[in-house]
Amino acid sequence: MAAFPNIGFTSMTMRLRSATAISSSPFTYDQQVYQHQGVCWEAEVTLPPLKRSDAKAVEAFFAALRGQGGTFTMGNPLHTVANETGSYITLGDKGATTVTGTVSSVVEVGDYFEIGGALYILTAENASTLEIMPPLRTAISTSTTLDFTLPKGTWRLTSNEIDWNINRAGLYGFTFACVEAL
Repeated sequence: MAAFPNIGFTSMTMRLRSATAISSSPFTYDQQVYQHQGVCWEAEVTLPPLKRSDAKAVEAFFAALRGQGGTFTMGNPLHTVANETGSYITLGDKGATTVTGTVSSVVEVGDYFEIGGALYILTAENASTLEIMPPLRTAISTSTTLDFTLPKGTWRLTSNEIDWNINRAGLYGFTFACVEAL
């Protein structure tokens, strides 16, 4: 698994996709909601214009992935909590969104963190209970530190094709879509 090249982003759209279905009656418009277990991250990323010297590394990175076959680590460079220590989960079942743990005073609801190559967001904090999304990817039974410093997730491309554009000034443009590798 490769790390995404450290070149920054021009823009990034993050999405948390939930497997939820709604059935509406055609007569009464009453709704029934089906909340399934599946939740995953998706993203679209646009890189800044790159000169050929920088673009070569990005081209090689994408070529080495072989489309959807390879995975890579990537995070949003703006999602970081500096000087964070003392945040951990002590107990949580695989698939849980409510876990036992604590976060330090510098952490706030809405902050992102990493555990074992998976990206999460803190959605609520109450005493010794944390609410997170997406559901916990692996079970936790011992104190596990939460990494809030430049957290990353594991991703794969959403397509087997990757393309880029080159303009007359010799600048390369890259935009790509990816999904959490589960």
